Amino acid sequence: MNEHSSKPHPGSLTRRTAADPSAGRAEGRRLPANDRKRLPLLLLLLCTVLMLAACSTNGTNGTNGTNGTNGSGADGDGQAKSQGQKDSADRPIISASIYDRGQIAAEEGTYEDNRWTRYINENSGVEVQWMPIPRNQEADKFNVLIASEQAPDLMSTYNRDFITRWASEGAIQPLDDYIEQYSTSYKAYLAEHPELKPYLTLEDGQMYAIASLRPTRGSTAIYIRQDWLDALKLEVPQSVDELLEVANAFRAYKADVVPIAMSTAYQPIVDDWFMARSGEWVVEDGQVVQAVFTERYRDAMAFRQQAYQEGLVDKEYATDKEYSRQRQLWTTGRSGIYFANVSDSMLAELRKNDPEAALTVLPPLETKYGTNGYQLEVPNFLLTAFNKDLEDPEAAIRFIDWLIDGGWEPMTYGTEGEHYDLVDGIPVTKDLEKWQQEVAYGNEYRLVHQELRTPDYLRIRAGDDPIAQAIAEMQSTIIHNAETYEYRKDIPYVPPVEAYASIATQFEAKWKEINVRMSMTDTTPEQAVSELRNAWDSLGGDAVSEEVQAWYEANKDKWS
Repeated sequence: MNEHSSKPHPGSLTRRTAADPSAGRAEGRRLPANDRKRLPLLLLLLCTVLMLAACSTNGTNGTNGTNGTNGSGADGDGQAKSQGQKDSADRPIISASIYDRGQIAAEEGTYEDNRWTRYINENSGVEVQWMPIPRNQEADKFNVLIASEQAPDLMSTYNRDFITRWASEGAIQPLDDYIEQYSTSYKAYLAEHPELKPYLTLEDGQMYAIASLRPTRGSTAIYIRQDWLDALKLEVPQSVDELLEVANAFRAYKADVVPIAMSTAYQPIVDDWFMARSGEWVVEDGQVVQAVFTERYRDAMAFRQQAYQEGLVDKEYATDKEYSRQRQLWTTGRSGIYFANVSDSMLAELRKNDPEAALTVLPPLETKYGTNGYQLEVPNFLLTAFNKDLEDPEAAIRFIDWLIDGGWEPMTYGTEGEHYDLVDGIPVTKDLEKWQQEVAYGNEYRLVHQELRTPDYLRIRAGDDPIAQAIAEMQSTIIHNAETYEYRKDIPYVPPVEAYASIATQFEAKWKEINVRMSMTDTTPEQAVSELRNAWDSLGGDAVSEEVQAWYEANKDKWS
């Protein structure tokens, strides 16, 4: 794939750069005779230069020989190097956020320094300093960083509200001119995928984010223990009521069972059953309203309350902020139903504890409102914005171009011969456990990529590994479900209305808090919605709704 070819592809690889720490070291070789004669003089000159350099650093904190910086490129008090500063190899330096999901093994390093950060710095022509952002605390973390003017050059999020708000606050800058002036590969990619532009463009007509297409638009799934269903002679549930029956049967099946384990996907999946996703706008009789104010949402809250009160979910889930206890319940065989993100079945870990464990993916479940598909994500992958104070936009665009050109591939597949072998142009994983430890977390560094997951691609990638094959079949089922069952989404993306973006984060914190408290108490759904209404009104929600309605009226014909 040359730098101007950017068609999505499932596996043809063009780069074979190893990602180990020694990559890029010069090989030893014998000097020519003339060079050997000049060697003493060269050594003398080198010693003189080193002595002068030592004198010039007198009085500075020269930790690790980096003139006051530590080994990760941060200065003595942990702050990032100034933007645009060049290192000894004259590589431009930029900083970027990275989601911290707590998934890097100790032997791999940290989110700031690991095989993939070194791979990027050694191959992209740019040195990137990474700033970890806890996934479930990103709103608070970014707010603090922006307010203190310590935000990184590149800020990445899946939340389009953030992009709208950051732009309205002047925290980020338009990207159109930079892409036109400095980009070749990403500019060509955008030209081939014009469907991305509306998701990257705000109301002033300018682009404020960079993104690529998602590898698949399926987002969430429910995994269930098929071996438990078989043992109890139960069918795969097809409705929410049947799921509750199965969960109660699982609780009675084995001692100390918590039938349902959860992740960040739990609340969204339940919302989606009832066509009322928290934080989304829906159209009711021509009026745009927050989904939390619909009757359907009351039923979603009632389900969560029932599941808690009947002991079908972990009683301590509210304190399990990182969902580590939920993962433990699932992988140790104490839960039989797992509300998860699409690629998070954890089958390998489960099989270590129970080699006979077998999983099935649940189809979308029926409610009295019908059957709604699992969430179909917007087309764009991660959104990356440029800090207003970015001093070297050319370096940032160079990094994006390098990624979309093929730099993303090793961070997806690993190193050929070590992590995968090529079969018909598709990388087949050699050792799933090794890939999960050494490569999987590298996916987070792919600000843009061209991976495209299809069922055939997933099956070939799985190779002969039985666990990888089982995972590929489940993911293929998830893709099929996403394409087969319609997902209700009345408005294709978050309305880019500044007034809404300014209160969305505050309102989200409120509806999350009310949902958890309502589930664990005797608060009725009606009382909970009343609390939500009061919170909305206190933020000036009615005026916001009017602005969103006006935006909807002006734009609705574009989506038909």
